Amino acid sequence: MRTRDKLAAALREVGAKAGTDNSAKYEAFAVRAATGEFDDYADTYACPITQLYQELMVAGLRKFALRVASGEFDATKEESDEWMRSPSGQEAARQLSPGMRKVLGMKILN
Repeated sequence: MRTRDKLAAALREVGAKAGTDNSAKYEAFAVRAATGEFDDYADTYACPITQLYQELMVAGLRKFALRVASGEFDATKEESDEWMRSPSGQEAARQLSPGMRKVLGMKILN
């Protein structure tokens, strides 16, 4: 299961048990999560998962924010590898020295 789907499902699960006001908040976050907006490697924010944490805290959803901060919804190795093959991953690799690419296990594919 992709991390975005896991995150959206968890938000909906907690939201279903929350009071009416918070239920709508959780659903709004779930919709955004399902699009990949908060994926670790999304090009949406400087640090998408930190953005999610901050927005959850502002929304008063502290317990869920702490789950995010603990790493429960961090990208998988497979998602990391997928990003590395993407245009933005390749661009990031090109900006690093060969030594740093080696340390990070990044390869330029073309």
